[in-house]
Formats: sequence, C-alpha cells, structure tokens
Amino acid sequence: MANVSEIKLKIAGLVYNQTIVGTYGLVLAEETGNRRFSVMIGEPEAQSIAMKMNSKKPPRPLTHDLFQSVLKIFDATLEKILICNLVNDIFYSELYIKADNKIYVIDARTSDAVALAVRTNSPIFVKSEILDVVGTEIDSIPEQEKIAEENIDAENMTSEELNLLSIKDLNELLDMAVKEEKYELAVNIRDAIKRKKK
Repeated sequence: MANVSEIKLKIAGLVYNQTIVGTYGLVLAEETGNRRFSVMIGEPEAQSIAMKMNSKKPPRPLTHDLFQSVLKIFDATLEKILICNLVNDIFYSELYIKADNKIYVIDARTSDAVALAVRTNSPIFVKSEILDVVGTEIDSIPEQEKIAEENIDAENMTSEELNLLSIKDLNELLDMAVKEEKYELAVNIRDAIKRKKK
C-alpha cells in the first residue's frame, strides 16, 4: 500500500544519546539502499522497542502491547506506519489502520508508531523527500573497524565484571552490541559507563 514517494525502512539499531540524558537515537535505514537517519526517542519507548525485538515479555502489558491487543479485539490491522513530516527537527508519523474495509489515518509520535510496528510486523515507510533531507549514506563497515572481542563473553558478564572494564573498552563493547542488535546488552553496558563516569 506504499506509493512511489514512500521508501521502506528497517530498524538498524538503538544508540544511547550521550548528550541528552534519558534519550536514544533510533537508527532507521532504507531497506534496499545505504542511507540511514536517526530519530531521537525517550528511554521508555526505546526499551519497549528493544524488548519486543529481543522477544522479551514484560510481566504486565506495556502501552504498546495494550494498543496491539485493542487492534486485535476490534479485528483491525496496522497496515503501515509512515514518517510523513519533519518540522524543526521533529519527525511526524501516521498510523494506517484498516478496520471494516476502511483505512483510518491516525497521527502518532514516531517512537510510538515504531514500537507498535515491531509488535504487529507492520512495514515502516518514510516520505522520499524527508529521506533526501535527513538520510546519510553509509558505506559498509571496513574490516579493520570490526572489533575483535571474540574472547569476551559480554552477554554473560555481571555488573561487577563490567565495572572492571575501562570506559574505552565499554564504549567498544557498546558499539558492538548495537551493531549486533543486542539491545538489552547495550543497556547494561551503558549503565556500566554511567557508573564509571560518576
């Protein structure tokens, strides 16, 4: 249901924002190209997206889980989300919900829209003119930049073990965790970096 002026996206990662506390960069990349861009989102939305992508289930439904349940009960489907506008560096998005053979377009924050899209396996699109403005071309990662951390089993490290690493090592592990889309690990490493800086 996308038109020619819309470009399909995939989630490339979540990156902790070092300059604004409690925010993350949601990195979105075009599915069939090499341009990407980042949307600043809050920590609750970042955790909601990361939990679903890592197939973790919270003890009680999060707001986005609740919304998904409401869609199911009313036999409605999220056909797609569209990042449709950019004003003063703020992205605006729309949910395209199909119910009773009609399409309803609902305004939404981009963070909420993406969190819902990952739960419903719905496609994410951006208007091509927006991607033309914000998209940055990324070359494939050179081999020498790939971190040789095979001997460190970061996923099974305790908080105490992470505390023993230097900030430089922690930052390298954080980059690796984000590239490998290990978001829960990235949050643990980020917390260790915070503790180091105090």
